[in-house]
Amino acid sequence: MTYPPQPPESNPYGAAPGGGPAGPPPQYGGPPQGQGDFAAEWGIKENPGRPKKVNQFTQLLWVYAAATVLVFVFSLIASATAPWWFGTGFLVGGAVFGLILGAFAVAIAWFVTKDKLGTFGAADPRVPLYIGLGILGFFSLGGFFGGWGLGWYAALGTLLGLAKLGAVGAGFYLLFQPEVEQYLKSRPGNQPKPPHQGPPPGYPQQPPGPPQAPPPGYPTER
Repeated sequence: MTYPPQPPESNPYGAAPGGGPAGPPPQYGGPPQGQGDFAAEWGIKENPGRPKKVNQFTQLLWVYAAATVLVFVFSLIASATAPWWFGTGFLVGGAVFGLILGAFAVAIAWFVTKDKLGTFGAADPRVPLYIGLGILGFFSLGGFFGGWGLGWYAALGTLLGLAKLGAVGAGFYLLFQPEVEQYLKSRPGNQPKPPHQGPPPGYPQQPPGPPQAPPPGYPTER
């Protein structure tokens, strides 16, 4: 008894380029990393491929960086309009250091979006994020101690300093959320790389093989 041929089973995930079966879609319904636009890939705007709270964490880092850029712009304006006796070098120097901290915040966002936290070798990928946020928060306190001779600059500097500290505090809060913890720990690139395992000391070496006889006809020394 023969059976009619059965139709091929449909692939629930569609076909991959080249005709092969495709894998399951991303866990959070977004495009795979590396295929979105720049703002979504770098965490500036919402990326459906990441949990909402992870997106909020990277966006807070960009808010911090944007605040440092505004402080730098206002310091240039203040230095141009300040009285001759007012020391403007301190304002500009502090703002330049703030730009370095802003670049550091962007670097943290890059490690999160590119799943590179395993580079630091921590068992918990949030540990380097704790340290990074702590550095940002500590140096952000310095924004409250400059430019008090200029009323408008002091007011703007205080507001932007509060924005930076608020971004750091909210970032700490998000790192303690289970959704963020599970996502970061689930990414293979965030796991520490195992050390290279070589042969242990005293590992028995293979004994040399028996000497091979010369081929027939080969002249032998006498």
